[in-house]
Amino acid sequence: MFERIYKDTFCTVYPILEEAFPVEELREEQRQKALLDQPRYRLYGMKEDNGILQGVIALWDFDDFLYFEHFAIQPSFRNEGFGGKKLAEVIAWAKKPIVLEVEVPKDDFTLRRVGFYERHGFYFNEYPYLQPPMRAGQGMLPLRLMTMPEKISEDEYKRYKSLIYKDVYNYEEA
Repeated sequence: MFERIYKDTFCTVYPILEEAFPVEELREEQRQKALLDQPRYRLYGMKEDNGILQGVIALWDFDDFLYFEHFAIQPSFRNEGFGGKKLAEVIAWAKKPIVLEVEVPKDDFTLRRVGFYERHGFYFNEYPYLQPPMRAGQGMLPLRLMTMPEKISEDEYKRYKSLIYKDVYNYEEA
């Protein structure tokens, strides 16, 4: 079950994001909450039939693709198949290509994260990608884009990157 999160329920999901993402991949709480005013931004709490909040997904709905900004599962529900089940539900619902950012795989944790998405139909794209700063004082963060239902061409990569930079990060390339 997916439950749309609004400002009055935002405080229930932000701690999940804080636990799951390094500080350089997450905005401060008030800045993240302010995104709920953006027309393309959607935030959903993920629950099982028992009604217990088990995860969160934040996405941006572009005309011809979805950009997953955050996908996180509560630690106590990880490695039980819940994340994969919810990701499959979102993919079935999406009915358009999906783009997300991942760390450059360099250790067991980042390799497992990439593997999780690959097992669910995503493709790792080697194009160098720098995530604009999420917080004041931070630099650009080297990441990669994963896409589904297929790998993307360099032109598609440039188009996705440009739209994400502009609408998600409010960032203009020099």
